[in-house]
Amino acid sequence: MEFFGTYPEKVLNLAAKNGITIWSARYIKQKIRCKITVRDFLKLPNILRKSGIRVHIIEKTGFPFFIKKYDKRLGIFTGLIVFFLALYVMSLFVWIIEVEGNKTVSDSEIIAVCNELGIRQGVLKSGVKPKAQAQELLLKMDSLAWGSLNLEGCKLTVNVTEVAEREEDNSVATNLKAAADGTITHIDVKSGNCLVKVGDVVAKGDILVSGIIEKENGTDFVHSSGVIEAETKTEIELKQNYKHRVTMPTGKVKQKRVLELFTLKIPLYLGGEKGEYEAQNEVWQLKLFGQKLPIKIYTKRFIFTKTKTHNLTYENAVKLLEKRLEEDYDGTVTNQNFTEMGDSLVLRAILTEKKDIALSEKMIFGIGK
Repeated sequence: MEFFGTYPEKVLNLAAKNGITIWSARYIKQKIRCKITVRDFLKLPNILRKSGIRVHIIEKTGFPFFIKKYDKRLGIFTGLIVFFLALYVMSLFVWIIEVEGNKTVSDSEIIAVCNELGIRQGVLKSGVKPKAQAQELLLKMDSLAWGSLNLEGCKLTVNVTEVAEREEDNSVATNLKAAADGTITHIDVKSGNCLVKVGDVVAKGDILVSGIIEKENGTDFVHSSGVIEAETKTEIELKQNYKHRVTMPTGKVKQKRVLELFTLKIPLYLGGEKGEYEAQNEVWQLKLFGQKLPIKIYTKRFIFTKTKTHNLTYENAVKLLEKRLEEDYDGTVTNQNFTEMGDSLVLRAILTEKKDIALSEKMIFGIGK
């Protein structure tokens, strides 16, 4: 603003006398140009009334004038306030849970146990006790050797180390016994006293390799190991009903989506689906700069089907049974025969296969009376 009139410099004395703060004052072309607060500006009419000095506002600056300029757009400021308030409130919760360090144990298993402990999306960060809950996680999951919970912003990372597979203890004395009936076809014993030979017929539970080795100077107890293959025979029975139900796709496919914002799920469809169908589910999660956001879209794909019942002929039933036998079993099938039982055809056969039947069993020593 600027003061002008008769001796405009008098305004500086008047301002100082009346406690009015003026700063950045400059004398330009017989005018005093300076800055003043709104509160002090309102006091000027009283002190300038008889001085012959007039005042001219050059520019109005500051937050009050900014607000007034946009007073007709109050909704913008209200929206900004609500937005930042919502950001603050949401920053108090955990929205993303990730698992790191696991190989054989799935993320879903670990997260399910975390949910039991109260660690889930939407929980208050103040309610998470990293040390105590990490210990509880280990107590509930024997497959984990170590675990920790790390909070970073609204993201909680569950770091785990799995229990290493235990190696076989070769210091323990063991026998090898037969896991099934069969005829021995191959022997490869690395340690222990082999009690059988190729061509021997053994029954399930028989000792094949003993962990007791008699020597001139005493008896040794060893950890028996090796491979003993045998030809085994297994009876198989399969049944096929002459009324054969076949499910086929109709060609009709629908998709329905659900939007998940934080923990709120919003269906993006109306109504449900009726009839026969197969469902396929997909989940897409929004990412920003490689970081997962608590926004997901669930897509459920409905593949509609229809089921028809066909009356099979004997020949068709035989083909279906033979196909199942080929797909479900390995080995050589012998003594195959078919028998009709009511409205079904039954296939009975003997499955012959060669496999390792050696089963390790720890030796138990007792003390006699």
